[in-house]
Amino acid sequence: MLAMAVHANGHANLWLWPMGLANPIQITAGATDDRDPAFRPDGGAIAFASERGGNWDLYILDLSSGQVESLTNSPEFEGHPSWSPDSRQMVYEHYTNGHFGINIRRVEDKTLMWQGPSGMDSMEPDWSPLARSISFTGRTGTHTDIYVFNLDTQTITDLTNTPDLDERDSAFSPDGKSLAYSVELNGYTWIYTLSIDDPSKKPALIGQGAAPEWSPDGKWIQGTAQPDLLQSYLLFSPSMGQSLSPAALWISGRIDRTAWTSVALPNPLPAWILPLTSTKPAPTSTPPPAGTPLSAQLVKVDVNAPDPRLSSAVLQRFQTLRAAVKQQAGWDFLGTLDSAAIGIDTPMPPKETLSWLRTGRAFAVSRAAVSKGWLAVVPDPAGPQDYWRLFVRAAEQDGSQGEPLRYLPWDFDARTSGTPSALDSGGRFYTDVPTGYFIDFTQLAAEFGFARVPSEPDWRTYYFGINFWEFVCADGLDWSTAMDELYPPSAFITPTPTYTLTPWWYQPSNTPKATPTSTTAP
Repeated sequence: MLAMAVHANGHANLWLWPMGLANPIQITAGATDDRDPAFRPDGGAIAFASERGGNWDLYILDLSSGQVESLTNSPEFEGHPSWSPDSRQMVYEHYTNGHFGINIRRVEDKTLMWQGPSGMDSMEPDWSPLARSISFTGRTGTHTDIYVFNLDTQTITDLTNTPDLDERDSAFSPDGKSLAYSVELNGYTWIYTLSIDDPSKKPALIGQGAAPEWSPDGKWIQGTAQPDLLQSYLLFSPSMGQSLSPAALWISGRIDRTAWTSVALPNPLPAWILPLTSTKPAPTSTPPPAGTPLSAQLVKVDVNAPDPRLSSAVLQRFQTLRAAVKQQAGWDFLGTLDSAAIGIDTPMPPKETLSWLRTGRAFAVSRAAVSKGWLAVVPDPAGPQDYWRLFVRAAEQDGSQGEPLRYLPWDFDARTSGTPSALDSGGRFYTDVPTGYFIDFTQLAAEFGFARVPSEPDWRTYYFGINFWEFVCADGLDWSTAMDELYPPSAFITPTPTYTLTPWWYQPSNTPKATPTSTTAP
């Protein structure tokens, strides 16, 4: 049986997928996020992180009764729980004073048993089935490695030690002898395994995916892949070798994390689950049918922008997104825009002539928010294309809004620092992750219909090709069809004058005839 957290329609909820059922079952719902599921070793309960109490805390859901009990109650962020093999303790990540650390808490009386380690950001812990060690993601500089903490000796070992790569999401094998983890390379995320008994062995590539999870028998490793922000695949690869073609299951929505247990739900199903079996994965925002010519008009919006108008075809969704951002971040981030609509006669650089901003179906967020510290821009490549993920700083920094950042943002201003490498790269990473709490604006925008725009291939040298600021609600239309919603074709398709290389004064009808010359020899 799999448990997973699925993001859709502005929030994350928990789903169960028992073997034998055609569809997963949604087991939590509401206007708050639930995620990071972790099965108790006996399979009878799920620990998870949730903001249902006003702050991010840990909870335990009993699968027999459906009852939920809180494990922690603090204003700081707490997430990513992992059970000890005897089910008596829980290790989890804890954010305080601007840094991630790891806590161990006793489940029965909720007593805090241990905090640490010091000297690094420590997150995403996993408790070994052999009981005496915990793996985690640690950051000591600009990159993350996979570490193991020995509970007996109180020592920490860097297992990956790769200063040029970021490893994350470690997970022990059921026998405790191996670790799976993910690495991002060239826009793709890959799963590797390494031996705990012999760290000198070269890590083995298993296949594509993120957030690996072992099958209970250790024969398979399940990961996730996101072709975009609104859909995911569960990938299943053999744990003993590289898989070029893993088994895949499609899921509507973005999956954060999964958990896997060999324990099945009781048969018959518990009374609280039975009514939920008819539900299906929550659909993402469904766009309306494509517009017809002249079916929309530009409508004024109460925003601060050079031209505060949007197409009536997307106005309601923009207002819904704006309200959701304001509710989750605590301030009106979309109240000020660098651009809403751009008039059909407004001059633009040649590369921007066919901008989606012309259609009224797009907007550009305020870039000034970056320099003021209210917006963090993180590289988020997808295959060969460069994308960006935007995180908006929450107004309240007491843990009641947003969550901590885990990734280093990109410093675009570094291109003018005088450093050749930063100039060639179009900037560089910041040396530290900004402290505080943020919301994932990019994911939220996608769930309400507004997709991010990829960077142009030359964005490193052409600043306006970065495009991190632009979001489009295309509804499957191409640019010309979107323009047809607002204007007749004659308004934006104009004939291009063609000039001949023949001198202007040369016209065949005006050309004087040549005077015959005598061919008689003198």
